[in-house]
Amino acid sequence: MIVWLLAVLLAVPVVASAQGPGRAACDVDVDITDRDPSGANVRATPGGSVVTALKNPTSEGWIVVHLAAQHDDWFEIDRAVLIDVDQDKERVIFQGRGFVHRSVVGVGGLQNGAVIYRDHATASATLDSHASGDQAVELLGCFGTFAKVRVKKGIGWTRQLCTNMVTTCS
Repeated sequence: MIVWLLAVLLAVPVVASAQGPGRAACDVDVDITDRDPSGANVRATPGGSVVTALKNPTSEGWIVVHLAAQHDDWFEIDRAVLIDVDQDKERVIFQGRGFVHRSVVGVGGLQNGAVIYRDHATASATLDSHASGDQAVELLGCFGTFAKVRVKKGIGWTRQLCTNMVTTCS
């Protein structure tokens, strides 16, 4: 009986969770902050081969990427948009699945008066109920529609990032 049960259990495929180990699904827009003139590398897998480089050819523009998930220090992206202030237009420069390292993405600040929560839920306690928009913000991670950030008052979670590189978000 035990041998039969073990055989049945081994024959049943194991389905991995949609999240996967070390993976957090998210829906957050952030900026490419890498200053390398050759662009920020987008990789096929975390640490894998380079599929493209996200380059900003404008002097008054920036690149916004959509974070679809986080895998430890790597973010899975599904699109990148070049914001060209000179031309007053936006252009998709990457569409598909790729990975960028946490060191090449960030934000210009927060929306003025942003709420920073202690956890990735609006029901959690607040770290800062009216954060200054122009303070230094370090992007640490993402979960759902929340970004994990380090700000003056500590580490917390917010939905109110500023991805405008030429002005503050008020």
